[in-house]
Formats: sequence, C-alpha cells, structure tokens
Amino acid sequence: MIIKKLLEDKILFLLLIGLTCGLTWASLAKIANPIQVDFDGGDKIAHFIAYFVFAIGWFLPLFFSKKWNKSLNTSMFITAAICISYGVLMEILQLVLTAYRSFDWYDAVANTCGTIFALLIFSVFRSKVIKLKETIGKSVG
Repeated sequence: MIIKKLLEDKILFLLLIGLTCGLTWASLAKIANPIQVDFDGGDKIAHFIAYFVFAIGWFLPLFFSKKWNKSLNTSMFITAAICISYGVLMEILQLVLTAYRSFDWYDAVANTCGTIFALLIFSVFRSKVIKLKETIGKSVG
C-alpha cells in the first residue's frame, strides 16, 4: 500500500529531485565544519554510501513507475549511466567551480563502487524485485 501511494502521488520523483539537489550541494558547497574522519580513506566510505543511496534513489522510480515501464536490466543500465556520470561530473565541477574542493579520481571510483553495489543487490534479488513490481502492478491496475 505504501509503495502504491508513493507511485500514485509521484513522491518518489520528488524525493529523487531532493536527493539529487542534496548530493549536488554536498559535493559543491563549502562546508564550514566538515566531519573529520580519523583514518585514511574514510571519506571514500562516505562517497560509497552517498552513491549507494543515490543509485537506489534513481532505480526505484525508473523501475517501479508505470509511466516508464522499463525492464530491470534497462532500469539498472540507466541508473548506472546516470549515477556514474553524475559522480564524475561532480568531481569535474569541484575542480572547475570551486577553489576549496579538488578533483579526486579515488572519489569517482568510490562513487562508482557505491552505484555498482546498489545495482548488484537488485541483481542478486532479481526475482523478488520483479515479483514485487508485478504485485504492485496488479494492485495499482
């Protein structure tokens, strides 16, 4: 019922816009008191988690929306293309638009790994995800 309501009201798309804006802000804003991580590569974990959530956020409306009606593989491919490209774009914009941030290939790799891990989970639970979409389709239609 909850997912049905979310899809009917297009709230997932609004949340996706908010998630994208939030990630853009976190990527480009000058943060006065950033969280200090006490071990090497700790910020890469933050990148991984951020893009893991970002990929899930993009996948859900792409796959479950009746308007798009895309297959699991197509939804995963589009999600990967968007999230990985976006991660690299944010790194480039940090270099070009800011004096307080810098381009880091390792950040882009962590972003990509977070995206791939999220999609790997959908792939592992492929039959359950497809069954859920079918169930939702029957209850909505």
